[in-house]
Amino acid sequence: MGVRRKVTIREVAARAGVSVSTVSRVLNGRDAHHMRPETKERVLRAIEELEYTPVKAARSLRCQRTQVIGILVPDISNPFFSLLARGVASVAFESGYSTLICDSDHSVEKESRYLDILLSEGVEGIVFVPVGRPDMGRIERLLRRGIRIVAADRRVEGLPTVEADNRGGSRELTRYVLSLGYRRIAYIAGPEEVSTAQDRLLGFQEAMEEAGLAPVAVRHGNFTYESGYELARGILEKGKVDAIMCGNDLMAIGAIRAAEDLGLRVPEDLGVTGFDHVLWSDLVQPKLTTVEIPAYNLGQVAIRQFMKADNRNRLLEARIIPGATCVQRGW
Repeated sequence: MGVRRKVTIREVAARAGVSVSTVSRVLNGRDAHHMRPETKERVLRAIEELEYTPVKAARSLRCQRTQVIGILVPDISNPFFSLLARGVASVAFESGYSTLICDSDHSVEKESRYLDILLSEGVEGIVFVPVGRPDMGRIERLLRRGIRIVAADRRVEGLPTVEADNRGGSRELTRYVLSLGYRRIAYIAGPEEVSTAQDRLLGFQEAMEEAGLAPVAVRHGNFTYESGYELARGILEKGKVDAIMCGNDLMAIGAIRAAEDLGLRVPEDLGVTGFDHVLWSDLVQPKLTTVEIPAYNLGQVAIRQFMKADNRNRLLEARIIPGATCVQRGW
């Protein structure tokens, strides 16, 4: 079967017995008070019969709107960012927008390239989760072109940000772990330049200081399973710890695997906590003790901020999920 020839707007006009400009007015919603209902009906019938699809790019040039939103995240394979992107896309679709998802793969270089691509694609806005410190020159150029940007999950100076209470959530989780009797606690944080990692580490440190304790060790990973595994193994091989608290769930799952490979049982020999409450945290056995960050809702709120041109910052609630990888200590 050959490729079907694309129907033109002129053919639609000829079928409906109207001018090309009349078809254009119907397509762009400018027919109110300027066209008899029966004329509009003939145009719509012709469009359906000919299966005509208007060229969006051409309409965008006339309307100065593309109705496309860019979503730029550091790692689409991370369930947290996948869920955040779905939250954005759900609201965008309901509002007549398409989405273009870009994965910077934890690379500032790729992130900068994608910002250029999104500009060339003519997106109307971007929901942006930066790798770390983004190229502010590129950000400012996008803003000058009228492209609205909302930072999600991670703060970017000068941009409206929708994030969760990472600091408070981490502080409360640490207090909870301490209440179970854990004292020799190590912490695996995310990248030093990422605001969520900074906030979660700070919350942990505040709770430890309140208790008059110092962490056994603090290490920085990159929010991946692999970094959690390697850093946890290094900590466990060097000395005795009661618990390892991690800056996200993927690193926590890596820490659990490292403990098992060293012959340690979780939670009998070692407590482990995560952060985010991604789907995988409920699939490990025992279920992970963690903090829930509402990723889907975070994405929804971020896209609504864009649609309302709302430049306020938003802070969403984080809540503890007790799980079973930290339990009451018996000694």
